[in-house]
Amino acid sequence: MISRRQTILAYSWIWLVYILMYLPIAVIAIFSFNSSQIIAFPLQGFTTDWYAQALTDGRLLGGLKLTFYVAIPTALFSTILGAMAALALTRYPMRFRFLLLIFVLMPFLIPKVILAVAQLILLADLGIGRSLWTIIAGQTIVILPFTTLVNASVLMRIDKRLEEAAFDLGASHFSAFKRVTLPLMKNGLMASWFIAFVLSSAEYVLTSFLSGREQPLSILVASDFRFNVSPALDAIALMLVIANIALIGLGEFIRRRSQK
Repeated sequence: MISRRQTILAYSWIWLVYILMYLPIAVIAIFSFNSSQIIAFPLQGFTTDWYAQALTDGRLLGGLKLTFYVAIPTALFSTILGAMAALALTRYPMRFRFLLLIFVLMPFLIPKVILAVAQLILLADLGIGRSLWTIIAGQTIVILPFTTLVNASVLMRIDKRLEEAAFDLGASHFSAFKRVTLPLMKNGLMASWFIAFVLSSAEYVLTSFLSGREQPLSILVASDFRFNVSPALDAIALMLVIANIALIGLGEFIRRRSQK
């Protein structure tokens, strides 16, 4: 039986982890409203000018547009491939299912730097120049494990007897999938798309290796933080964090609805 002291220690450790995780974000939020251009205490006053500056910066807005150009197809491709992998793992008898699972999860297990270098070497050997399409391809591989697990968690809760009933009524495999399985897993597909979109928009390591002259927002913000620290960057970083949290929350809400 867990004692009261152990419970207190467990909750204290949990809160300590949360504080260490979210304290830097809280500091960014504070300085994004500070009227001084110097990011240091004490605060000089309250202002929203940095948000206005970030939203009117043509360079950052161009990077945001490229981020959408990458994140939307990446989320689409990784969701489709993840759904296919989840169907293979949960719906069809396979002799080497465990090997397929390892193959799908491999990009998650390999350090991103090693994976990015390997993809960069492969592109060089094939004579393929770096572009937005190379970023999309690389990010799709990295995000595939997440979309597979999200879709698999939904498929595992779908009663297989519904599909068997469709077969008994004369439906083909394609018709049963289209009329029974796909409608039941649509919430999982939407949730995995949102999660993939957030992961793609926040990806930095792989993007920095595979991007060419066209650089998404994550590369621009990281570069500016290295050489030109400005409260405007705090403002845009906070807006990205809030947008990503909202999308993740929406995706999780949709996924939980599919389990009811």
